[in-house]
Amino acid sequence: MSNIRLSTSAISRRSFIKSGMILTAGLPVLRPYALFGNDATVDAADPLFTAFQNPPVTAKPFVRWWWNGDKVNAKEILRELDIMKDAGIGGVEINPIAFPGGDDLAIPSLEWLSPEWIEMVKVALKGAEERGMICDIIVGSGWPFGAEFLQGDERSQLITLSSRKVQGPATVTLEVAELLKEAAPEGMSMYREAVSEIHSICLAPVQMDSFTPPAWLTTFDRDKSTVSVDVPAGEHILYAVVKVTGFQAVINGAPGAAGPVLNHYNTQSVMKFLNRMSDKLFPAIKGLKPFRAMFCDSMELEGANWCSDFIAEFKRRRAYDVTPYLPFILYRVGHMGRPIQGAEITQLSGTAKEEVERVRYDFFVTCMEIMRDRFLIPYTQWCNLHGYQSRVQTYGREFHPLEASMNIDIPECETWVWRGDSGSDSDYANNPTYTNVNKFVASAAHYAGKKTVSCEESTNTSVVFNLTLERLKMSGDMSNLSGVNHSILHGFNYSPLEAPFPGWIRYGMYLNERNLWWKYFKLWAAYKTRISLVLQETEAFADIAVMHPLADMWTKFGTQRDPFPELHYPEYQYKVWDAIHKNGNSCDYTSEAIIQQSVVENGFLKYGKRKYHTLILLEVETMEPATASALANFVKKGGKVIFVGKEPHKSSGLKNYQKNDKKVAQTIAAMKHAGSSQVFTVNAPGDDMVAWFKGVQQQCGVKPYMRIDRPNIYVSQIRQTGKGKDIFFISNRSSSERFIIKAEFPDVKGFPWLWNAETGERYRYPGGSGNTLTVDLPPAASQLIVFDTAGEGTDAPALPAETSGMEITGWNLRMEHINGTGQERQLQALTDIAAGESTRSFAGHLYYEKTLNANTASFNWLDLGKVYGVSEVVLNGEPLGCQWYGRHLYRIPEHLAKAESKNIQIKITTTLGNYFKSNPQNKTGHSWTRGQPWQPTGMLGPVKFI
Repeated sequence: MSNIRLSTSAISRRSFIKSGMILTAGLPVLRPYALFGNDATVDAADPLFTAFQNPPVTAKPFVRWWWNGDKVNAKEILRELDIMKDAGIGGVEINPIAFPGGDDLAIPSLEWLSPEWIEMVKVALKGAEERGMICDIIVGSGWPFGAEFLQGDERSQLITLSSRKVQGPATVTLEVAELLKEAAPEGMSMYREAVSEIHSICLAPVQMDSFTPPAWLTTFDRDKSTVSVDVPAGEHILYAVVKVTGFQAVINGAPGAAGPVLNHYNTQSVMKFLNRMSDKLFPAIKGLKPFRAMFCDSMELEGANWCSDFIAEFKRRRAYDVTPYLPFILYRVGHMGRPIQGAEITQLSGTAKEEVERVRYDFFVTCMEIMRDRFLIPYTQWCNLHGYQSRVQTYGREFHPLEASMNIDIPECETWVWRGDSGSDSDYANNPTYTNVNKFVASAAHYAGKKTVSCEESTNTSVVFNLTLERLKMSGDMSNLSGVNHSILHGFNYSPLEAPFPGWIRYGMYLNERNLWWKYFKLWAAYKTRISLVLQETEAFADIAVMHPLADMWTKFGTQRDPFPELHYPEYQYKVWDAIHKNGNSCDYTSEAIIQQSVVENGFLKYGKRKYHTLILLEVETMEPATASALANFVKKGGKVIFVGKEPHKSSGLKNYQKNDKKVAQTIAAMKHAGSSQVFTVNAPGDDMVAWFKGVQQQCGVKPYMRIDRPNIYVSQIRQTGKGKDIFFISNRSSSERFIIKAEFPDVKGFPWLWNAETGERYRYPGGSGNTLTVDLPPAASQLIVFDTAGEGTDAPALPAETSGMEITGWNLRMEHINGTGQERQLQALTDIAAGESTRSFAGHLYYEKTLNANTASFNWLDLGKVYGVSEVVLNGEPLGCQWYGRHLYRIPEHLAKAESKNIQIKITTTLGNYFKSNPQNKTGHSWTRGQPWQPTGMLGPVKFI
């Protein structure tokens, strides 16, 4: 930074504020396209475009509305609803949750389902209706469901074990308390009053090649503090199978809905919990506009796997007794159900290992089925009985990652903002914000004909005060690419104005009127709403189905804690779909049940409205014989099957496995022989997933519907159809690189249009007279390209090239800090404000000002270069607009371009993170930012006329 004073703008701060008020009074002009007027030939008979211009509330983003500690009152509820409505938020999910800490202003908590709490729910419902908003509500509080009123077997149960080597001949006496302690689960949220008991005790060999049932201790006195075991000669493993009841506490439960988690494997327990809410709350809200949906957050059951009749249920479903295998398939349970390694266990090999692994598969499948039948289906039935939809995050160890979501009215997934995510290109290329479950959930919704694919979006448990609108957009775009079409933002904290700054923060992205960029949030909301509208009102297209090796993974390693699995099997499994889309195809995930229930017509595998010309299996070795037969039928009738890395050759589960293995192997071999031109085995991918799938397209004759001249790791797309249109949403996940690609659309008909999701306008695509387009994607940009029969309209202007132009240097900088201080500096060169020790703590508004006397009549654009924050530009007193992401490029009106003297004022609005990081006195703000790096801040340029 320099102290040399240069000529600066004479525009006063008051005039800039006045200009800003003009900008925020309505939706400002955001992108260059918006400066060219509306399409002159809008077709009023086009219902999709009419809705695109004025979307319904159902397309607007919703928020998770944390009622922190249930310390709520009517006045504040209505005030916050007003704030959300004004920001473009269309609905709320009422979510009571434990108080986050800090100054609670001595406000008492209202107990869940108390008369006082119900009155506040009624206020929220009525207030939302008056404002044209929609309400969902979580059942209970926190996650998973639970409460103190649950007793005994109504609480979650876990069957686990402890084990040790013992030497005989001898009588070994063990302390029961020690066995129970060794078997105790080590989860994240343990309930203090868990009850543990010895279920059974047995001896097994140290090594086993051929399966031999363990020797069970048939009698022992459960009232004694010790247990004695007669050990025969030799070395053995002694297993104590332990049942733990009520071991997990609700995570962040609010008063009245905290305490032990319910037993989701027990229908009576489930209905007792649900009916407590419907008996107390639902009659009280009769006559008000009802909730849209009842919400169930992610399970995270810490490994719960038991109910009183599990043995009988297993035998009924699998046709054999699981008891002899329990010591070999169970394990000590750690965080979120992860196995704790290092215990003394029987070393298995040969057919013993084969049998035990198959039983492990059957055990986990049985758990999933019981959860489906005793919780998931009854939950949806309960919701529907009372006139509501079910909205559930159906994934984790307890659910089939795809099929479970088909039992839900509004299936939901998750997209995160990661702690290590700086919004940089490397982050988004290698660590996208969508989670591994998104494609499963979206695919399930497609199969089940669900209109809405909901997403807990931009989940944020760390980057609260450093999240930018640009990162919010890029995260949301990636969410849409993964199949999402509606956002439930994470989230909005109930926080009264009296709460010390920054207020009560449980989690989230600091959606709050005291956030510096809050007044611009409505710009993102308008964009997101229109994207959601188009995706909701049209059909997601896919021409490829992808099957994961779930049976192999469950057999060898067990189920995973989605959406954060400890194992990816194979390692690349969740990168394949993205590579497919980046190469101009689209896919759904599929499952064995879906394949078996599909029909084949004209070379397509069809399930309902979904149809695929190609099926890709990722290192699948194990499948049911019926699945292998379905594959053979698909190939026989013209379909294409691609095996990646491995081929199927065996069956799943224990029952009749030798016979079923032979069926699978023979069916696949015969299929390959008969359909040699339609069955391919390709190598597993290396590091370059995009290049790998391009090679698969060439090797296997997979034709993309969108031919991209140079596929890359940053640009991806989805295709939608319906309303007489073919629609392509294309997004650039790079925050710094501009990509210009040639894209050919060989199968579409009509004229290409560009629909501007920020303004609701549409234009003829620039240079788009045929089916080959030049797609220009600046950093963080996205496009909606719509092929329609309408042919007349205004052409969209092309963006300017990144030429040398005329650089503007020498700026006066005024810094208006959020803490009320200010300073003024002269800048010879633009630099990162956070790079200087004396300015790195800045948060607030930066005003870059300059008076320029130069001939700029030949320039039509002002390019600010790299900007960290939201920018607004005023030129000679006239506002040019606002840019909140990507390339900060402003169109210069002709009369201003010709002006001899130019007073330029550029306002940059920052985030709050650096201020809180530097301010340990603000305990709330500092606790969220102290471990995070300093965030780049301000306008780095180069600023140019071009």
